Amino acid sequence: MNEARGIENLAGRDRALALHKAGRIVEAIDAYETILRAEPANADILGLLSVAQLRLGQEKKGLASWRKSLALEKTVPGRLRNIANFLLAMQQMDEVRSLQPGYEGLTTDFLDGLEIPDWPQDLPLDKAGRSVIVALAQCLVDFNHRKEALRLLDSALAGLSGDPDFLAVAIPVMLEAGDAEKALALLQPLTAESQRDNGALLIAHAAAAAAMERAEEAQALSRRAREAVPVYLSRKMPNQRMLIGVLSPEPKIITRAFTPFVFHFNAATPATLVSKMNDEFRFLSIFPQSQSTAGALAALPRPQIIINNWVNAEVLTKPDTLDFISAYADSFGVPVINHPRRAAVTTRQHNAERLAGIPNVIVPRVLRIINEPEKRGLVVRVVEEKVGFPVIIRNTFGQKGWETAKIETAAELSAYLANAQDPQLYAIEYFHNTIAEGAHRKIRAAVIGGELFVLHVHFGAQWNVHRAEDRRGLTAFDTGGTATAFAQEILKRPEAALGKPAMEALREIRNRTPLDIYGIDFNLMPDGRILFFEANAAMHISMREREDLPETRLAMRKAYRRLFENPPPGPSAAANAPEVS
Repeated sequence: MNEARGIENLAGRDRALALHKAGRIVEAIDAYETILRAEPANADILGLLSVAQLRLGQEKKGLASWRKSLALEKTVPGRLRNIANFLLAMQQMDEVRSLQPGYEGLTTDFLDGLEIPDWPQDLPLDKAGRSVIVALAQCLVDFNHRKEALRLLDSALAGLSGDPDFLAVAIPVMLEAGDAEKALALLQPLTAESQRDNGALLIAHAAAAAAMERAEEAQALSRRAREAVPVYLSRKMPNQRMLIGVLSPEPKIITRAFTPFVFHFNAATPATLVSKMNDEFRFLSIFPQSQSTAGALAALPRPQIIINNWVNAEVLTKPDTLDFISAYADSFGVPVINHPRRAAVTTRQHNAERLAGIPNVIVPRVLRIINEPEKRGLVVRVVEEKVGFPVIIRNTFGQKGWETAKIETAAELSAYLANAQDPQLYAIEYFHNTIAEGAHRKIRAAVIGGELFVLHVHFGAQWNVHRAEDRRGLTAFDTGGTATAFAQEILKRPEAALGKPAMEALREIRNRTPLDIYGIDFNLMPDGRILFFEANAAMHISMREREDLPETRLAMRKAYRRLFENPPPGPSAAANAPEVS
């Protein structure tokens, strides 16, 4: 109510912009048009109107308003701000539409012939102007206009080449645009002297060195970056009820120029939690292996629970690693979610053994094989006898579908092993499970503190579906929309769509898996059984907001809240967790 009264007390541009920011887009458009009736040549208002029109899906009207505003705008700062705002709005529109079946992505014809001015060398760049430059350059990279992005950044760097704050945000864009050589030249004098402990610049410098294939330099800079930023405390907000510590493996070599925040919260479940639930819980990311971590933690409040993000079970099978991270997690004396000793017993091999015999679940046989030349013939025979062909071969440590190979014959397997560099591999029984000719499906469920959710349904032309839904491919085989409609039913009404046997099977998988937050990948077979692919805590448990599934996202948030407020028993109970065999 107070916000509404505040907006109504405003007038002119301030009121229109306040309505826009509050999401009252129809009213904002009306307010912009009222101003334009009195000031038809107001380029600023036309630009804002174009963005509001895009928010309502009025692409043609938005483009017309935008082009008119550009024709009227004479100042470079105004023109750059106008272009940046419009491109950002186009990206947001594309993201929303990408959730609609059959949508094939944004075309960028509207950028053809667009003149993007350089920043004038005689005009100082204030904080707002710097943000516009970087945002616009990033949009240009995203729209595959890299040369224009680099030229724009160069015009700004003419007066800011030694400014560490600007370089920290500009260099990541420069690297995405492909100019690592210039990034190195800008960063080297700073990280060698006045900014030698600047974590943001060290991260960018390491990524630039990696891009230039200077491995030793990248490794040394990555080590310095980890020591400069061994912990990261998320933003403080008024209603946070608890501090949650997150233990993550530190990257040995940095390959992307993250901000220090994203350096710590860049993947998997912790990144989702901090982006979606920081209003309720504050998060403290910790790199346990850094030498400077203990000193950094001494100056910070103690977490009340720990989320262990060392969850690659194969990594944890190394006794030294498991003992180290388990002892470190237990040293806080608080409950540990996804305790390392529990995560360590969720390898593919352990899962296959643990889940075998569940009614209505097909669990492929899994065999760990040693890849040594003198044993190769024996390995091929054992795979043929115990698993059969076709067989899926994959790296034991990998989590991505593209890291797998489908082998059809014994001769093909022998040739594959001869070229493989991995000392150990998994041989996994293959089950044919297409949903249509040339179309495969993977369904992901998530477990949060014992509560089960179906997150997404992905399709692919290959058997190893490993990325977000290929909508062009989906359109090719799903001309009638049957697969898409059923996928939506699975997401909205999983009990009815998957059927009682499949849901009971998923619940039994949940009951047998000793983790607190994790994903289950599977497919539904024509006879109602589920084909189990894998279950582990390394999967991304997304809470991305979707217009068609608000109830699921809200329920997931409540499940996290219940888990954090009633966490698993503390370190003494974890000592009784099963050991890795």
